[in-house]
Amino acid sequence: MDDDLVLWLDRLCDEKIFSSRSHGIEFCVKQIKKMNIEKVVLLHWGKEDVEPVFLSKKNAQILARISGELNLSPEDTLGVLLYKELENVSKNARESEKEKGNKEENLRRVFFE
Repeated sequence: MDDDLVLWLDRLCDEKIFSSRSHGIEFCVKQIKKMNIEKVVLLHWGKEDVEPVFLSKKNAQILARISGELNLSPEDTLGVLLYKELENVSKNARESEKEKGNKEENLRRVFFE
C-alpha cells in the first residue's frame, strides 16, 4: 500500500472512524462488494495516474459489446467513451454559456429600449 494511503487510513483510525487498519480495509472491501461489481477497468491517464472504473454486470456486458465492435480493449474503449462524453459536456457547457450571454444581452436590450 502506498504511503499516502497508509497515512490516510491511520488518520481515520486516530479519529476513531476505524478501530484498526484491517477494520478500515474490511469496511472498504465490503462497500465495494455491495456495489455488485462485475469488472474493474483501470484507466491509465498518465505514467503513474491510474483510476479504477467499477462496472456492474450490465455495464461490463455493454462495454464488451462496444469493445468488440470497435476492436479495442475494454480499457481503451472506456477511455474513448469517457473522452467523447467529456467532449460533449464541454461543448454543452460552452453552448450554455453562449445562451446565457445571449439572454443577458437580450434582457439589457429590452431594459434599455
